[in-house]
Amino acid sequence: MITLTQPTPSILPTFNRILYRIVSNNAANIGFKYVVKVYNGANELIATAYYDSPANPANEVEFDISKFVSTQYNFSRGFYETANTGNDNGILKKFYIKCYEYYEVDGDYVIILNTEVVSATKYGLAASLPLLELKNWYADFNNYNGTSNSVYKPLTDWNIIKLRSTDSQVFGFYNTNKIVSCELKVFYTNNTNSTFTITPSAVGDHTITYFKVTPLTYGSNVSYIETYINWNNGSARRSLFATLYIQECGKYDPMRLAYLNKYGTYDFFNFDLVNKTTFEIERKGYQRNYTGDIYEANGIVVKNINPIYYVKELQKWKIISDYLTDSQSELIRELYTSPLLYLNVVNDNYVTPSWIPSKVSANSYELKKSISDKLFNLELDLEFGLVNQRQSI
Repeated sequence: MITLTQPTPSILPTFNRILYRIVSNNAANIGFKYVVKVYNGANELIATAYYDSPANPANEVEFDISKFVSTQYNFSRGFYETANTGNDNGILKKFYIKCYEYYEVDGDYVIILNTEVVSATKYGLAASLPLLELKNWYADFNNYNGTSNSVYKPLTDWNIIKLRSTDSQVFGFYNTNKIVSCELKVFYTNNTNSTFTITPSAVGDHTITYFKVTPLTYGSNVSYIETYINWNNGSARRSLFATLYIQECGKYDPMRLAYLNKYGTYDFFNFDLVNKTTFEIERKGYQRNYTGDIYEANGIVVKNINPIYYVKELQKWKIISDYLTDSQSELIRELYTSPLLYLNVVNDNYVTPSWIPSKVSANSYELKKSISDKLFNLELDLEFGLVNQRQSI
């Protein structure tokens, strides 16, 4: 008989470990193994894993299924949205497991089907929380799912955001059909204000709801926008979750980054000061034999005995931000570790929308504080690899 101990939270960050414990009173049988089958929300088998019985068969076996669940995500949503609101399950996946015993019966090793134990259904979020933050995530999870009576946080730690009037800021919320609307209180440069709402469609299950806010949509003289989430948790609630400050375009070509954050959604950051572009070229050639004299006819051309057969062109950008606050300096470190980063170049040389996949060149990041470093900018090196095949000789 199998005894399965399951993780308590209903939603789990699956780029962290997802640990179950299992034990059986049959674990001393010859050739005994635990069989674990992982299923998605559509009851499709994701993976099957076999775990050996420990040296002491009475001891529990602890196993991690995070790598199986984390193969299911799709990160295409959340940084270039076309609608003002949308519901998506790309980074939130339902899963459960079935456990069996496996041992020798009449000379054959078989899975004992009548030992099946089925776990509760959990939800995997494409989060990758630093270990020092993981405990806080579980402690504060009610602030992200609408259970709290005062706070409803989006899947980002940014709450003071600077952007241009034409930029779109996208927020993702974990939604169990509690969200009613996103409310925008728009303040204008003439000291007036107006209120707008973005209302999503109802959801039937746990999902991620995205809200896109583009300041220019609400007028050409927007100063800043306060963003509130309205949700129903027994009674109507209203929570301020971010303030968007509008900045003017400067004399340099502005660049905007979208990068995958630790919650599986995208954060944004603008670089408004000097940017420079360089190209690094890698060539591969070979030495070719030749016949006769090295000089061609008339003695004015030398034979090519080192032709190039491969060229790789690496394009690099050096971009510089405006001055950072202490909190921005702390939050921007996620940009350096993000596995997905896109650069939006506002330039006629690129087709609009010009989101270009890039990566950060630096392998280290120094956290700065204004008390010791005074005012400081973020200077960032990005690269974009182009394999440029040229003519072969």
